[in-house]
Amino acid sequence: MKIAFSLSDSVGQRLKGMAAEVSNGNVSLLVDLALTRLFELPPAELKQAAWRFSHDRRAATREDWMATYWAVLGEALGQPDQIGNPYAPRNFGHFYAVLLLNHVARYDDENDPFIPYIGPRISTQENQTIRQWHFDRSESPVVAAEAVASVIKELNARLDTKKG
Repeated sequence: MKIAFSLSDSVGQRLKGMAAEVSNGNVSLLVDLALTRLFELPPAELKQAAWRFSHDRRAATREDWMATYWAVLGEALGQPDQIGNPYAPRNFGHFYAVLLLNHVARYDDENDPFIPYIGPRISTQENQTIRQWHFDRSESPVVAAEAVASVIKELNARLDTKKG
């Protein structure tokens, strides 16, 4: 069966390079292998992988990356993001999250890294935790949001346990 489809330039180049190394240049063989492996995934795992991939594909520009990051972070923490400003802080339990700028007095360039930062909403003896990450422009906003959400969940749970 012959089916035509489009690939992104980066995926197409990687596929050609891989085919040259492992299958005598036979791209169809590798695509058939990849699809066969894809069909072996449990439906829930495939659905999650497709969701993650579709969100990552939306991050074509810096603005898109930030919007995707906030959407995934909000979803992961049970608070859908409804703030239009990507640099505005968001509150998540005992902590706030914000994307910091790389430069003073000017917006970041398209390829500058992203700097997520979390800090306590109220600084107390038990809660003086701050965290900061650096994610390159080429990195997944989904992975970035999930990493930040994991830390926020852990820190909130720790503080809730101390209070309870």
